[in-house]
Amino acid sequence: MSTVENNIPSVTPPPPVNPAKGNKRGQTTLAAEIDRWQAMANNLAPQIDQLPGLKEPFAEFQTLLTQAKDLRNQLNTLRAGVDNALTQRNQLLVNGGDLFSRLSLGLQSVHGPRSPLLREFGLNRASRGRAGRARPRRRRRSEVASHTPSTGK
Repeated sequence: MSTVENNIPSVTPPPPVNPAKGNKRGQTTLAAEIDRWQAMANNLAPQIDQLPGLKEPFAEFQTLLTQAKDLRNQLNTLRAGVDNALTQRNQLLVNGGDLFSRLSLGLQSVHGPRSPLLREFGLNRASRGRAGRARPRRRRRSEVASHTPSTGK
């Protein structure tokens, strides 16, 4: 046995709010359900002629299984499209930020970093630091006391 302390905290994901119990454990996703349904369909198909009372429900089940597979494929396509769009968005933000920075620095070099003309281009004047900012005026104690609402008695 090792007596060395492990200072690395173990990270365990929190349990789901409504965890699956019994034989449904690990089979609550659409993909898992489709796999279960497909296994039943594959095993039942060779024997369906011997079970005439199940032919009609089995046909409906196969139709539903096909719809579920189509929906799963559609969802996967949408996820891929969303991932692609998010990648493009992130790249646009990076490229746009770089170009905006280059243009704003170029305008500052042409007009000067504190020029009021920079506002025409949507740029605030350069940060003036803490000394240049307008500070809110502090109230005196006498002003605070005179503005206190009366109780009306």
